[in-house]
Amino acid sequence: TSTLGFNHYRDQIKKYYLSAPQGNRFVSNATPMVTGMVGKPVYSVYSYRWAGLDPANGDPQGYLNGTVSKNYNSILGEGTSIDELTYHGPALPTSYGFLANTLRYADFSLTFSLNYKLGFYFRRTTVNYNSLFASRSGHSDFAQRWQQPGDERHTDVPSMIYPAVGSRDSFYASSEATVIKGDHLRLQYVNLSYQLDRSKYPKLPFQQIELFVNANNLGILWRANNQDIDPDFRQTSLPSQLNVAFGLRTSL
Repeated sequence: TSTLGFNHYRDQIKKYYLSAPQGNRFVSNATPMVTGMVGKPVYSVYSYRWAGLDPANGDPQGYLNGTVSKNYNSILGEGTSIDELTYHGPALPTSYGFLANTLRYADFSLTFSLNYKLGFYFRRTTVNYNSLFASRSGHSDFAQRWQQPGDERHTDVPSMIYPAVGSRDSFYASSEATVIKGDHLRLQYVNLSYQLDRSKYPKLPFQQIELFVNANNLGILWRANNQDIDPDFRQTSLPSQLNVAFGLRTSL
């Protein structure tokens, strides 16, 4: 027995009073964020354009007035308008649902559910050198940082400098380099049961006895990002927890 659930969601801003065109009003590490752009979803993901790392020292590079720049204060300030940002897509899934299957054989029954979410983007967390030096708050991206010329060919993580520059960290965290797709398929639920019925086993003390074991949140089977990030738990360092239960059901 199979059950398929499919949902499609779409919203669009028709009219909005835009008080200021500065790009920093539409870029945030918070997810989701109301962006308020006409013709776009209510919750959208925008970022500063990314020009890669400086081959000489590993500094992150963006664009200012159409040219490559490392003037982070201007890029993050009034130097970038909303029209100069990169629009990635919705911050909320536009398609989501499940596929549930129940397989029965004799007195055994196996049920499993696959859940999916598609059509959205999110901003991943990354290293912040200012926080690292100030409070020892680290991130695994530190191991992927630029360290020598040529590293820019296989990493987007800026080099470590001391003292840290807050605007440098902020630009990188809010750039195109940290936005990834959130599409994924998850094995959500599995239940295995064995049922005994008095019609087959007359000496049973109950009309029916069912023994079962189920597991919930077994993990992701497929994800669009190649960084092993769980889009549903991206703001926490703790992975989603597997829950297993054993039980006995009876009916008089």
